[in-house]
Amino acid sequence: ILTPNFQVTHSFAMGAADSPSTYNFGTAFIGQQSFLSGNLDTDGNVQARANYAWTNTNVSKIQSQLSTTPGQSMLQLEHDHNGQSYNLNLKAVNPSVTDSTGILIASYLQSITRNLALGAEAVLQRPTPQQSESTYSYVAKYTGNDYIATATYQGFGALQASYYLRYSEKVDFGTEIQLVTAGGRRDAVATVGGKFEFRRSTFRGQVDTTGKVAAVLEEKIVPGFSFLISGEMDHSKGQSRFGVGMMWEV
Repeated sequence: ILTPNFQVTHSFAMGAADSPSTYNFGTAFIGQQSFLSGNLDTDGNVQARANYAWTNTNVSKIQSQLSTTPGQSMLQLEHDHNGQSYNLNLKAVNPSVTDSTGILIASYLQSITRNLALGAEAVLQRPTPQQSESTYSYVAKYTGNDYIATATYQGFGALQASYYLRYSEKVDFGTEIQLVTAGGRRDAVATVGGKFEFRRSTFRGQVDTTGKVAAVLEEKIVPGFSFLISGEMDHSKGQSRFGVGMMWEV
C-alpha cells in the first residue's frame, strides 16, 4: 500500500512443466467516486477496470482485456441504476457501432415484499451482422433472517436453485442444484458446501454428485501472513490436484 488510495500487488505462481511459473503485477486506485485497477502478467495480457459513481444510485463500469491470444481481447460497458425498491442493469460486451455486433444484456430486479424479489433478464447476441439470437431468464430471491433462497429459470430449459444458511457466526452452509432439459438432455448436478471459521484458521469444503470433492484450509500464522493448503479429487475421472500457497498482507 503506497498511499491510503493507491496500492500495488505482486503475485507469483509456480507450476509444473505443463503449467509454467507466472508473475502478475497489479495496481488499484480508490477515490471517493471512482475505482481504477489494472493487471499485467508475464504473457503480456493486460486487464483493466474502471468504476465511476455519478450519484448514489447511478454507477458506470468499464472492463477491458488485451490478450496476446487472438480472439481473447474484450471490452465490456455496464451501468447500474438502484432505485428504492428495484435495480436496473444494462451491459454491452464487445459492442460494434459499425456492424451492430456484440452482446447486449438488460436485467431488472424488483422487490415485491420485504423478503421477496423477482426479476428478469434478456440477452441479445449478434456474433455477425447476419446472425442474431435472444434468450430470457427469470429469477426469484427470498431472504430470511439467517438464510437466502434463490431460483433461476432460463428459457432454453435450465433451472438453478440455491440455498444459503448462516448457521452461526463461524459456520456457513450452502447447497445448489442445476437441471438442464434442453435438446432432449436431462442432466442434474447438486453441490453441497460449508465454511468453518476457527480461532486462527478457516476451512472451506464442497462435494457434488459428479464425485468431485474440493477443500481449502487457510491457516493464519501471524497477523498479515497466512498459509494455504488446497486439494481437489474427481472420482469420476480418477484425477486429483493438490496445492500450497502463502499470502502476505502489508
